[in-house]
Amino acid sequence: MKEYIRRRKKLFEMMDDQSMLFVFAGDLIKKSADATYPFEVNRNFYYLTGVDEPQAVLVLNKLNHEHQTWLFVRDIDPHLEKWNGKYMTQAQAQAISGIDTVYYLSQFKGLLQQRLTRNTIKHVYVDSERLSESDIQSTGEAFAQSLRKQWLLPVNNAYPLIAGLRAIKDELEIQKLKAAIDITNEAFLAMLRNTQSGKYEYELQAEFEYVLKKYNSKPAFDMIVAAGGRACILHYIENDQPIEADTLILTDVGATQAYYCADISRTFPSDGQFSDEQRTLMGVVLEAMDKVIEACQVGVTMAHLNRLVIEHYQERLVALGFIQAASEVRDVYYHGVSHMLGLDTHDVGYLDNAPLVAGNVITVEPGLYFESLNLGIRIEDNILITDAGPVNLSEHIIKTPAAIENYMQQNKPI
Repeated sequence: MKEYIRRRKKLFEMMDDQSMLFVFAGDLIKKSADATYPFEVNRNFYYLTGVDEPQAVLVLNKLNHEHQTWLFVRDIDPHLEKWNGKYMTQAQAQAISGIDTVYYLSQFKGLLQQRLTRNTIKHVYVDSERLSESDIQSTGEAFAQSLRKQWLLPVNNAYPLIAGLRAIKDELEIQKLKAAIDITNEAFLAMLRNTQSGKYEYELQAEFEYVLKKYNSKPAFDMIVAAGGRACILHYIENDQPIEADTLILTDVGATQAYYCADISRTFPSDGQFSDEQRTLMGVVLEAMDKVIEACQVGVTMAHLNRLVIEHYQERLVALGFIQAASEVRDVYYHGVSHMLGLDTHDVGYLDNAPLVAGNVITVEPGLYFESLNLGIRIEDNILITDAGPVNLSEHIIKTPAAIENYMQQNKPI
């Protein structure tokens, strides 16, 4: 609760005086007939409240430099509760969010009109990334347009303000990221223990997801289990092909903890033993990874980190004879080395060429992709940026050829 209060306080400090700010939780999305997709809360709303409830609305009021916070939750519907489960009560919402003033959603329009008719509000902020599909408004922009048209108010997008806050992780967020990484590690080891050629990629996916289910965790994204040349497809998610003998398997996986995402890539041999060629290329990727992690310092840009990878590949791959000219690196490495990580796998808050600051959490994921050799390699860790240097939050997840071979040979599938 204290963290949510502190985050809202920081947001208040960024708002103009005589203003209101609206953030919507989002709504259930129809799947078919009377079925809906599982609810996924707007991450900005969750970041500021901790409330995971459809149709909820957060309103921040800043008047004469005084702060007032309202939270609106769905009206209790005893009939629907018999079908869909209990709705969140006002008391529950207060306990989670630390917001004293909690109303039911049916009061939203009346309270909004009351506040706006007093002519004390001069500015409005609306989180326009993703908003409620309820009867308040279908989209954030529609809600913003109604405010402009009816009340002649200037409306600003609150999303950049919130995204800037989310980019710097507090201690609670780091603990949740660590928990997600720990679950990912256990699930990854379950995959290793059950890996052998002849199985299908989806069987390894099932091993991973079984462990997540034990912890009431969900995949952070559509996981990748790509054997052989399929690993050269960056977003291969079909995972429906048999695993060939003596090939590498590239996995890009992540568990969640309270919506916080791990994002880990590992590459390992189908039958527990790397070939000399595979081992050499794994070493080149690991060397690049070490260079980048060492360079993950306050003030450095992600563009600089990516240049380190390219320069390393240009030197090593030419020297080893895997490419003939430095320009060919673009053919075997065609993605960036880092992105932000947090409540979203590709998290918010980073601007192009902006320097990293303490509290950022980023991925480091160099890769190499040789269709001609029928292999792709990607190795990815999650790095916390601090004033004292980088902290590898996923360092305990094995990744070197020696460690992977040792584990697989000691834990061969029955």
